[in-house]
Amino acid sequence: MAPMKDCCCGVDVHKSFIVAVIAKLNDKDVIFTGYKRFSTFKKGLLEFKAWLGMHDCYEICMESTGKYYIPVYRTIADETFHVDVVHPKYVKAPRGKKNDKKDAKRIADMYMRDHIAEYSIIPTAEILAIRDVTRYRRKTIHAITAEKNRMSNCLTVSGIKLDEVLSDLYGKTGQALIGETIKHGGCDFDPEPFIDKRVKATPEEFREALDGDITPATLMKMNMIQQRMEFLCNQKAELELSMASLSKDFSRQLEILDSAPGVDSISAISILSEIGSDMKVFGSVKKCLSWVGVVPQNDESAGKKKSTRIAKGNSWLKPVLVQCANAAIKDKKHPEIREKYLAIKKRRGHGKAIITIAKRLMTAIYFMLLREEMYAPRLGKDKAPKRGKISLEKLIAHYQSQGYTITSKGLPVPTFNEDSVAS
Repeated sequence: MAPMKDCCCGVDVHKSFIVAVIAKLNDKDVIFTGYKRFSTFKKGLLEFKAWLGMHDCYEICMESTGKYYIPVYRTIADETFHVDVVHPKYVKAPRGKKNDKKDAKRIADMYMRDHIAEYSIIPTAEILAIRDVTRYRRKTIHAITAEKNRMSNCLTVSGIKLDEVLSDLYGKTGQALIGETIKHGGCDFDPEPFIDKRVKATPEEFREALDGDITPATLMKMNMIQQRMEFLCNQKAELELSMASLSKDFSRQLEILDSAPGVDSISAISILSEIGSDMKVFGSVKKCLSWVGVVPQNDESAGKKKSTRIAKGNSWLKPVLVQCANAAIKDKKHPEIREKYLAIKKRRGHGKAIITIAKRLMTAIYFMLLREEMYAPRLGKDKAPKRGKISLEKLIAHYQSQGYTITSKGLPVPTFNEDSVAS
């Protein structure tokens, strides 16, 4: 346990005000010498900072209450004032025994005695800027998806069956035909010039699919949806350019992330924006995986596990990792990942298998950034097959999947059994 602090301040954060209590150590006992309420306007926060300086208090701890703590943190934290942020669940008071002053005193007391289990990770200003843009891009993608669903509903109620002849309704051919349908107010046009050569359906099948009945109200709605989709797509492109510009100072980290299986340039920036570039802030790989939310939660009583669901974690990063994991299991350059996925899927299903791959991927990313190394397959970590006789071809394929380079010296080729194969 760390030694007790001589002086610190606990802060209870609200939308329009903060409540601060200063705690000092006197003969190894904690006494509270200051209590004050401040506005969350910039003037009030500067007054709070000056008040801390008057009391020679430079250690501050506050709750991460929604987004309200961010302007407080940005105003107070500097080279002189050290600010720790803690999740409310770690300083939660018993029901019926709380008010703003008691909450601030409890935070100060726990902070001074080092009784707070875990502090929140606050990224640098550069990482936060990338995070803001990246998260907004994701919201923009969700908005595009919503508009696509609305367009599909319009086509359905109008009796237009383009989704029956196209695998991707919003591919090149689908977008062109929808645009022409809106332009002509129905199917009064020849669809053949707009059909891609790779599409299997015939022009006659497209004419039948486009033979619907669009009402003026639906047509107006479709036109507005199309305009909004175009706007959102342009916005998405601008956000991606901004992401690339803001992350240019992290080119080395992005290069490392891009070397991981299933990770492309956009995914690399998304991962960087959530975990940052310094893995030392997590303390260990286990804490990092727990923070991300790719490990089972602790739900055990009397020696019985009540649930095997994964713990809650970063709701922005977890979907990105799952997306990368789905891409990784299809990557022919890394057959070891697909083999692991299929082995788990056979026993536990797709969902748990893909989370396992996401966990492995996040583990690799943690050590890659920590050591500043490019991705490399695990060498000899997985056991070789043991059941039955193993042909040389299968044995070579196994060790090649582990990253080894196999060369031949013209030696005789035996068939190995399970007893002769080293684990």
